[in-house]
Amino acid sequence: MSIPVPSLPAHVPPQRLALAAFVCLLIAAAALRFYDLPGNPLEYDEAVASNNSRGTLSETVSNTREHNSSPILYPLALWAIQKVDVSTFSVRVLPATASVLIVAVTLFLLPRLGVSRQAAFLAALLTTLSVAAIHHAQDAREYSIDALLAALMTAGLLRYLRDGRKALLCVSLFLAPMLQYGLVLFGGAVLGAAMLLPPPPPPPD
Repeated sequence: MSIPVPSLPAHVPPQRLALAAFVCLLIAAAALRFYDLPGNPLEYDEAVASNNSRGTLSETVSNTREHNSSPILYPLALWAIQKVDVSTFSVRVLPATASVLIVAVTLFLLPRLGVSRQAAFLAALLTTLSVAAIHHAQDAREYSIDALLAALMTAGLLRYLRDGRKALLCVSLFLAPMLQYGLVLFGGAVLGAAMLLPPPPPPPD
């Protein structure tokens, strides 16, 4: 007597294949960024950033103003997380998480805004395997968070140009000068693109 063997579906929908590939790439990005995250001791610049945000809130604000070239947003986030735990892992977890979110934004948000899945996957793959991106993801400073905000600004611009919605664009532009002064220049370019390429008119009623 033969035992029936269940047959696999003859055709797997492309959406499921794309989702599986996206999820696998996101897991790979997280693994590369969180692997042995607390293993290496803090470098000098990381230790300075951590120590400047370890005192009271007023001391953190003062240290940021006197000893730090970055705006206040990241030192405050670092101050808050060190009130929960002070360790090598805790001061690096925000950049590592932000770096993974860059890959997630590229994979799942950009295709909804007009970027092809193939282009989004290639960009996310390059970001996942980028040695520089992995290095900054394991650096207790704000560089990975800067890159995440730049990705959100780009997504906000695409959404605005696609259907006129500007909530994401406005929020990301508002946060830019509080996170990194260099992002102000990028924000100016985004605003320039938004003015030169206005969104399409709304459909007639």
